[in-house]
Amino acid sequence: MNKYFLYVSRETWLHRLDPRTKILAVLGLFIIALAFSDPRYLIVPTLLVFLLLAAARALSNVAKIWVLLVLLLLYCVGLWPFFVSGAAPFVTIGGYTVTMAEGFGMGMGLRVNLMLLSGLFLLSTTTIEAFMLALQRLGLPAPASFALSLAFRWVPSLLGSAGTIVQAQRARGLDLAAGGLFTRLRRYPPLLVPLIGHQLRQTRLLAMALESKGFGPDVRRHGLIELRMRMADWAVLLGMAAAVALCLWLRWKGSGYINVGFS
Repeated sequence: MNKYFLYVSRETWLHRLDPRTKILAVLGLFIIALAFSDPRYLIVPTLLVFLLLAAARALSNVAKIWVLLVLLLLYCVGLWPFFVSGAAPFVTIGGYTVTMAEGFGMGMGLRVNLMLLSGLFLLSTTTIEAFMLALQRLGLPAPASFALSLAFRWVPSLLGSAGTIVQAQRARGLDLAAGGLFTRLRRYPPLLVPLIGHQLRQTRLLAMALESKGFGPDVRRHGLIELRMRMADWAVLLGMAAAVALCLWLRWKGSGYINVGFS
C-alpha cells in the first residue's frame, strides 16, 4: 500500500466497528471541540483520542504529523493574544501566570488538534471503500460521497506520484539539494510538468473506468461491503451521545468558555 495512505490494517475492535459508528463518533468529537474554548476542558478529549489511536495501533500516523500538531498549537498560542484582549490571569504554571488571552490561544490550538486527530483516527481505522459506503448509508448522495472519498484517495496518489518523479529525476543526475535556497527552488518547477501530465492521464483513465461501469447519479448501486451494526457500535454511539450531551450542558451552564474580547 502507498505509504502516503493513512489507513493502518490492524485486527482491533476499533477497526471492526461499523464505519457509520466511527463517522458519527468523529462528528461528536467535533461538536465537543467546538463547544469549549478552555484548554482544561479540551485536554481530556484530546488525550482520549490519543488513547484510541494507541488502541488502534495507529500512532505511526501521529508520528507523521506531530510537527504539524506542535506548530498549530504554537501558532494559536502565539497569534491569538494579538487578536483578543484578556490580560487577567487565567492560571499559573510553574511560577508563570498565563493570561486569559494566552489561555484562549491554547484552547484554540487544542481545538484544532482535537479535530485533526479525530479525523486521523477515522482515516487510520476505515478503508476508503467502507468510508464511501458509510456516507451513502447515512444519506449522503452517491456522487457526493464518491467525490469526498476520492479526495482522500487522490491526495496520497498525488504525493506518491510526486515522490516517484523526484526519484526518477535524481536517477538522471538532478541534484535537488545542491546550491542555495533559491537555487534549489528553481529546480522544482520543471518537475510539475511530468506531474501534471501524469495526473491528467490518471484522471482520464479514471473517467473512462467510471463510464465503462455505468457510473451516474441515477444508477442504483449495491455495495460489495456489508455494513452491520453490532452491540459494540450501539454502545459507542450511546457513550458518545452521552458525552456530547454532557459537554453541551456544561457549555450551556457557562463552563468551559474563556470570556475574552476581540480587539
